[in-house]
Parts: sequence; structure tokens; C-alpha cells
Amino acid sequence: MAATPVHVLTGYLGSGKTTLLSRLLRDPSLADTAVVINELGEVGLDHVLVDRGSEAGVALLDSGCLCCALGNSLQETLESLYYRRERGELPAFARVVVETTGVADPGPIAATLSLDSAIVRHYRLGSIATVVDAVNGTTHLDRFAEARRQVALADRIVVAKCDLAAVDALAARIRGLNPHAPLIHASFGDVAGDVVFADAQIATLPPPDDHAHGGHDHLAEQGIAATTIRLAAPLDWPRYADWTMWLQRTLGDSLLRMKGAVRMADGETRALHAVLRLFSAPQVIAGLPAAFGDGVVVLITQDVAPSLLREARARILGSSIASETQ
Repeated sequence: MAATPVHVLTGYLGSGKTTLLSRLLRDPSLADTAVVINELGEVGLDHVLVDRGSEAGVALLDSGCLCCALGNSLQETLESLYYRRERGELPAFARVVVETTGVADPGPIAATLSLDSAIVRHYRLGSIATVVDAVNGTTHLDRFAEARRQVALADRIVVAKCDLAAVDALAARIRGLNPHAPLIHASFGDVAGDVVFADAQIATLPPPDDHAHGGHDHLAEQGIAATTIRLAAPLDWPRYADWTMWLQRTLGDSLLRMKGAVRMADGETRALHAVLRLFSAPQVIAGLPAAFGDGVVVLITQDVAPSLLREARARILGSSIASETQ
């Protein structure tokens, strides 16, 4: 059986992610979804109360979705869901959505989903969706590092409560932290589920015509940068291995996330993923849009000198660092 995607839904306290999720689960496209809740104080999914710590505490919602509490570890919860599905004790589900606590950094959660040996046997990281409150979002981003990292790591950003506030200034602020993630405006949680939890391996990369800043490094607020690297030739395995070791050694936990879709020198097309120091095994994907050339890689970093970002680009491209332009 193919690995089940696990999508992460995050957002700062009071951003509206539980309201959004409750609405999303009524969308027929998400009818076969299992939901893992890690914020019991806000649970209100179709008026179902989820009981923490009970292994049997899996509720079947009116929409046909499953909902359970993260009573122990994420690994134990996901393993329990998998084996109970296999034994026929639970209805089949095609995806899992993990709703995090409002102050959670999604980086370690994504790393666990990508690299925990017990999890990756049956699951894979899907996408990270972050909810930002149109009313209080600017304040959250000003005051809380967790809110900024939630935005920086997102593949999709939902601006909630758009019926209550203008969002132009907030959107510009979000773009300063994450220039690539699509912005989805939502009022009363009215947005399609398959838009928020897009699962295509290359759907979370910049569009092929995104040449903002010429693909060069650009430091944003609080030292968060998104660096886009476009390959002009297939990537060979030795260079990729050397590059990942250099990133681990040089950037360490300042590498918040790496994602990419590239053509390898052996002819296969691979999806690349890393969170913090942890790199997932590249996964085979069907192919690349023609406009992507031989591939696109995005580095999301925090407090990394522009010179190191230029070196990171040069190393994966196999070009001279001295020839890199600002």
C-alpha cells in the first residue's frame, strides 16, 4: 500500500484553524480523512468531544472523517490508526491531518513525519498549511517567533477572518517571510479542502515563472530567507550527497526547510525534502513541468549570512562560488 500523506495544520493561538478544519471536513474531497488533534482546548469538530489518553478515543464524524486525540506520541497515534485500519476496526482513510497546538513550531513535527523509522513505513509528509488571523495576524507576527516560523515553513497559507479586516498590509508582511506559498483568503472557513491540503510533490514549489529577485537570496524579517535555486543540468548523486552534508554541517538547525523537485543524472526525477538537520531519502516522482527545466530547489533559512546562501547555490549547481553574483 502506498504511504499515506500526513498534512500539518498549524497557526498561532486563536488564528481560526479549528474553525477552518471543521468546515474543511465537510468538503467531499476530504471525506476519507483521519484527523489528529493536539489542541484539546479548542476542539469543536462537529460537536464531538475527543477524550485525551484513551486509545479507543476515535470518533467518527458526520462527514465520515475520523477524529482522535494525540494522547501519547505522534508515532504511537499514527501507528494505532494504521493498524486499526488494517484490522478493519476503523474506516479506510486516504490522508491524515495533524492539527498542532497554537504555539507549536512545525519544523520538528515535519522532521518526525519525514524520518521517524516507525512512521515512514506507512506514512509520508504531505504539506504544511498555516492559518493566519486577518484581525490579529500582524500582532502575532510582531510578537511571537513561533508565529513567524509557522508562516516561513508553510506550503499553503490561509488568511482567515477576511470578513473582519483588510488584509493587504498583512499579506505584504506574510510575503516578506514566505514569498512562495500561495495565499488563500477565507471567510467563515469557506475554502476547498483540496486547495489547502494539496498533495502533489511539486505543488509546494515556486511556479515556473516566479523570477522575483532573479532567484537570488533575499533576507526577510527576523532573518528568515527563502532562496530559490533553478537547475540548468541534471543533478548527480555524489554532488547531492556532498551538498546535503555541507548543509548539515554549515547551516545546521538554521536550515528550517529544504524542498525540491529535480532531474537526476541517472534519468529519474526526485522530490527532495529536509527539515532542520534531517534529510529524507529522495522520492521518485512522475516528472517535472517543462518550465521547471532540470529542477527547482528552495531553501528556507533563518539567520544565515547571504554569503553562505550564495555558497549553497554554487555547491548544488557545481559552479564556482567566486562567480556567483549578488
